[in-house]
Amino acid sequence: MINIELSKVEESGEQVIVKRNTFENENEAEKIYNSLTDDYADQTLPFFDKGEQLIRLDILPPSSDEVRKNQKECYFEYSEELLNKLVNRI
Repeated sequence: MINIELSKVEESGEQVIVKRNTFENENEAEKIYNSLTDDYADQTLPFFDKGEQLIRLDILPPSSDEVRKNQKECYFEYSEELLNKLVNRI
């Protein structure tokens, strides 16, 4: 099992989970995560300034022990439109 988690990162740095979906099939979750990061690559942020609102996309195993080893994360420029698109595809 593996989770895809979509969060909104507030300007204060507080992270608010918008949607989390657990997948039995890890390959299916990887495909979804990779397609989202590819489809919206033009809106990804390799780095960002503190105090900026962001969208964070994570793929992580359900066990906290495994998270550090297998977690992937991606940050996007914040927009309600993009957030809604991502929510609908997870």
